[in-house]
Amino acid sequence: MEFINEEEDFKRMEREIEQKSGKRKSKNKIMAKKKFWKKILSSNEEIKYEFSIGNTYLKIGLKVVCLSGVLLFFFNFWFSIIFILIFGFYYGWYLKEANKYAFTNKRVLIHKGWLSTNLISVDYDKITDIEVQEPFLDRVFYKTGSLLVNTAGTTLREIVLEHIENPYEIKKKLDELR
Repeated sequence: MEFINEEEDFKRMEREIEQKSGKRKSKNKIMAKKKFWKKILSSNEEIKYEFSIGNTYLKIGLKVVCLSGVLLFFFNFWFSIIFILIFGFYYGWYLKEANKYAFTNKRVLIHKGWLSTNLISVDYDKITDIEVQEPFLDRVFYKTGSLLVNTAGTTLREIVLEHIENPYEIKKKLDELR
């Protein structure tokens, strides 16, 4: 019985990833994501929605890095190469891998970091209100926004999910799960 649930869960995650990216992802990548969250989830908990920083934000960041690197090339060749490598790694891989967000059937999970990590977990019953912010530049150029989640016991915003695509849709999903 447990094997069937895992297989159904695998197929559901595969469909969600295909819908988000519009491409077919490899099963290894899907299994890696599933394995990543599995170490965090309790036995009767499952991922309902998973996301990260918006792709448009990352693509524009990579384009700016490449353009800046080309301009720096005329001043100092080696500095431009190092600049492109460091910031290309940052926008091309690190930001997506170091900022993973998930909604489960019980709580919100925020995993930040790569070498040193930080996991924030907030149960739905502790969430008092959710705010969406779309600053002008983020909305127009990156097509992203921020989701700010307040919890009981503090007036500070404890959870801030920045540069996420479709912040209003993500807020709706979170409201449905609460």
